[in-house]
Amino acid sequence: MDVTDPQSDKFLFNIHVLKKKGWWGVFHELGHNMQRDWWTFDGTGEVTVNIFTLHAMNIICHIQPWIHPWLEEQESNTRIYIENGCNFDEWKDDPGIGLIIYAQLAREYGWETYKQVFRQYEQTQPYLDSNQEKMDHWIEIFSRQVGYNLIPLFKFWGFPVSKSTVEVLHGLDVPKITDKFIEIA
Repeated sequence: MDVTDPQSDKFLFNIHVLKKKGWWGVFHELGHNMQRDWWTFDGTGEVTVNIFTLHAMNIICHIQPWIHPWLEEQESNTRIYIENGCNFDEWKDDPGIGLIIYAQLAREYGWETYKQVFRQYEQTQPYLDSNQEKMDHWIEIFSRQVGYNLIPLFKFWGFPVSKSTVEVLHGLDVPKITDKFIEIA
């Protein structure tokens, strides 16, 4: 990163480079300003920040989140994770694997859905006491926003889901989501 030479490709404010290639590190650090404790549970501090990184890469650089080079580099570890049975503790330890489900949600339901979900959090400012409550609330809000029961997708990745969340969402249809990761299972 350079703050002294405007002609350098590494110059922090090189708009041409930011628009054409993006800058994961810059977008990532800006994303920390957008994170909220309500939906950042244990093990996701370096994951949910990258929702905003993917969004910036998509909107500013026109790089689709699902085919972003950084995300594609996570494919090998993600395949191993899935083939080994999706242990949630391992998921929380690897931000690359952790980001895949958030990219899936962006691909399937778009950034407008994320905006609506985040608005709902900002408007309600829920008091969520535990990591389980944060996960359940995220699954419930996102599911309601898209009109589908997303529990099977979250369980696919190893998320623990409480019985009360299963009961709340049981009347919603389950979407058919297919991609290279789900096909591994």
